[in-house]
Amino acid sequence: MASSTTESDDADSTPFGYHLPEFVDWIAGAVIALVGLGLTVGGTVLAFAVDQDTLRESVQSGELTVVIFERELTEAETLEVAQAVANWTGWGLLVTGVLLVLFAVGYVVVRHRAHTAAGPDESAGSYLSAAVVGAVVTAFVSFIPFSPAIGGGVAGYLESLRSERGIGPGALSGLLGAAPLLVILLFVTAGLYVGLASVSAAGLEVVTVAVMLVAGLFATVFAVGLGAVGGYIGGRIADSWT
Repeated sequence: MASSTTESDDADSTPFGYHLPEFVDWIAGAVIALVGLGLTVGGTVLAFAVDQDTLRESVQSGELTVVIFERELTEAETLEVAQAVANWTGWGLLVTGVLLVLFAVGYVVVRHRAHTAAGPDESAGSYLSAAVVGAVVTAFVSFIPFSPAIGGGVAGYLESLRSERGIGPGALSGLLGAAPLLVILLFVTAGLYVGLASVSAAGLEVVTVAVMLVAGLFATVFAVGLGAVGGYIGGRIADSWT
């Protein structure tokens, strides 16, 4: 009897975050799906609705110019590069949007099954769910400097209440938050390469791709590192409250 009472008291004293309600997963999935739909619509417009005549008008009016490493491209070259970048960026947005929608649907389905399978006193939380919620938080506060640390802190807090691991989920939340941008960046880089290669830009396409890839790598390391730091802090907070 004493053991049963102790277990009941422990369950009652468990913080709210440990038994994260299912509607939080639904909200996270809905946010991801809405972002995905927005990217899909934007990508479709950019890939199929922006034609060469529209770009030519922008170039001729001076609204659109391209300068690569202090070299300003001619109108004809700018048009070629702009067309390639617009097409590839549009497809990047479209692909990223579709992947986000599919991820959101799969995430909600998997989390619903986890909540259904969990008993009334069991946690349905998981390593991935903590990281996803953290990534969504990062997106919401992306206007704040070092926002991946905030999302990582939320992920680390939630996971530490379940398994006392905070750094890993925090780092994963940073990676998940940066992943859509990285996919889009890869398509933009491909567009720059194709466009510059088509105008014989004296090897500028190779240098541009290298710079873009280094920037993407740096951004990824930055996001993952901040997420890990936030996860550590969130884990420490969870430990101090339990």
